Amino acid sequence: MKRQNVRTLSLIVCTFTYLLVGAAIFDALESDHEGKMNKTLTYIEDMLVRKYNISGDDRKIWQTVVIKMVPHRAGTQWKFTGAFYFATTVLTTIADDMSDGAPEVPGR
Repeated sequence: MKRQNVRTLSLIVCTFTYLLVGAAIFDALESDHEGKMNKTLTYIEDMLVRKYNISGDDRKIWQTVVIKMVPHRAGTQWKFTGAFYFATTVLTTIADDMSDGAPEVPGR
């Protein structure tokens, strides 16, 4: 294999490994917090249902209204695939900013 091909392949492997490690870190940091938040919200919801004696039908209507108010939070956000997407976005954003070298400073 040519030397240039080996460099390219090793760069691709290193970048992909970097993304996998970043995604694993984001997943580990954020998924526990999100799980705790879901448990807390479920506890508060159950407490309100008991306190105000809300029926099952009213509870379903209430859940529908709340979910429609915040549609992007309808499911678990921090799964490994979401973390991998976030790591890729961070990498490409940083790489795009650094492609010109040092940032320009006005007046110099």
